[in-house]
Amino acid sequence: MIGFDSLATMAGEELHLRGADGARRAKLWLEATTRANVYYVTPEPVAVAKLSYQWADGRGFSYDLGGVLLGGEFQGHEFVAESKFYNGHHDQGTLYVEFLAKCYRALSLQPARIDHFMWITWAPFLVTRWPDLCSPNEVRSAVLTHHRRVFGCPRDHEGSLVSDETCESVAERLWIIVLSERQEKLVISAENLNILRGIGTARGAR
Repeated sequence: MIGFDSLATMAGEELHLRGADGARRAKLWLEATTRANVYYVTPEPVAVAKLSYQWADGRGFSYDLGGVLLGGEFQGHEFVAESKFYNGHHDQGTLYVEFLAKCYRALSLQPARIDHFMWITWAPFLVTRWPDLCSPNEVRSAVLTHHRRVFGCPRDHEGSLVSDETCESVAERLWIIVLSERQEKLVISAENLNILRGIGTARGAR
């Protein structure tokens, strides 16, 4: 008979593997748009170093992947992303609120670094609040929910510690990208992507 602890371990390993697969799929899709180079994917050591931040209470957090956007108005912009390879909404609502607090904290620590925060998922979530999920008010609410970790002190009921300017800046940088397994296949092929990259490299060498 398999004990409860063994089942919990198996479930944890399965979630870890699925999370790693989601980060890999997100990287492939982003690069297949031809508008992104994904340089960092956790848990690669260099990625952990680049994508990790610290809450005010001393604990750490990190993003799943990061890199640089290419072309047009986004040329050279740096991004970080969380990926959720889920088959339903599950706990995404709770995790997304935490993600917003992470983005507020990260931007507060390095205001000149991260240009875009992406939430990449395979299942919609919080659909009744969908139009507002990238709003400054949603960011502010998330920061207040995680006030101890963001500010390292008890909650100020007036929210005086929360910067409206930072909330607006985070909101402007937010992306919610909803993928599907079929959609992942409807992108440029790896072969053609390599051809385009080769052309770009050749032009850059001139």
